[in-house]
Amino acid sequence: MSGITPKGGKAPRPIEGGADYCLNLVIRTNLSSVNEDVLKKVEVGEVLPVAAEGIEGPVRVLKEGNILGTVLSGLLLELINCINNGTEYEATILKIDGAICQVKIAAIK
Repeated sequence: MSGITPKGGKAPRPIEGGADYCLNLVIRTNLSSVNEDVLKKVEVGEVLPVAAEGIEGPVRVLKEGNILGTVLSGLLLELINCINNGTEYEATILKIDGAICQVKIAAIK
């Protein structure tokens, strides 16, 4: 079953640098596809959960179970892989400017 999980998705890839890489991965980005109704309920400094939807993403930031926005980053594949390998992440709201929401994503240590 090389590369295939029992559910038919791709198996997580091994992480170069292992768990330390995942624990030290930090991404600063503006969220994509921001839900403006959810955005009205968040504040700068708030910490929200990050979740991958499926083994290949997308990765979303959530507020009380509702999608705030989608993570886009050059490090997205690494983030997905780390999540799939068991590292949990949270997003801190850094800036809100109209419909733009900037977050910092880091491992929960």
